Amino acid sequence: MENWDDLRFVVALARYGTMSKAALYLRTNTATVSRRIKRLHETTNTLLFQKSGSEWELTTEGRRLFEMAAGFSDDLRSFHATTPSGLQTTQTLRVTALDFLISTVLSKSLNAFTTRHPNVTLELSGSNNRVSLAYGEADIALRLTRPTEGRLVAHRIADIRMGIYGPKNCTSKDWIGLTFDLDWTPEMKNGLAFFSREPKLRTSSFQGILQAIRSTGQPGILPEIMAKDQPDLQCLQPHEEMRLRELWLLYHETRKEDAVLRSTCRWLEDSFASVFE
Repeated sequence: MENWDDLRFVVALARYGTMSKAALYLRTNTATVSRRIKRLHETTNTLLFQKSGSEWELTTEGRRLFEMAAGFSDDLRSFHATTPSGLQTTQTLRVTALDFLISTVLSKSLNAFTTRHPNVTLELSGSNNRVSLAYGEADIALRLTRPTEGRLVAHRIADIRMGIYGPKNCTSKDWIGLTFDLDWTPEMKNGLAFFSREPKLRTSSFQGILQAIRSTGQPGILPEIMAKDQPDLQCLQPHEEMRLRELWLLYHETRKEDAVLRSTCRWLEDSFASVFE
């Protein structure tokens, strides 16, 4: 293989599934990704990817190459991060978290991060979609459930209290909840028990619930750290009946010696400690 840099394109396409997403990750264009993958097919005389619907999937030989390339990439990144210049290196670090955690906590402590890491570009993704830390889709994840699978390092960094909130002098018997697929969560079980009925409105995020409360006058479930900054809202249930969710900080175990990642974890822990102290 003449150009080892082509392996970056194999890893990106395998992780993201489409050439457009791989190009976005690599900060290039779709034509370049296509050209590099085609060149690898030709130089190795091996079919590495096959189209399946709208995405590209690895063949058996392609997976062998991907696993070697991904392992080498992670090892090289970890090695570089442990060198004296690791903290000074220009790089991008991706953190995925629920949107309300970004807006209510992390966005307020960004100055501390940029001061500590002037050469690091931080990407905060407000999503609860499952991402692969092993495949590099994110470097750190903040989640309200601790995963039981995978080679992940997990630290519990906070307890998030969830409750029922509504406008002051609220009289509506209808309420606003999360989507059906989240009925298993403690906060939705709390709402179903409190109101003894299905929600009249459902949305996929707490930001959506907050906006719906204001536009309809109906109460809904919200995290306490989000609701306490809303002077027009009040808690409608006793404090002791609110539900607690554990907040977990997660990263892949291959990154545990990464100096920038460890420092970012400390920033995340400090950010939540300042809110819950």
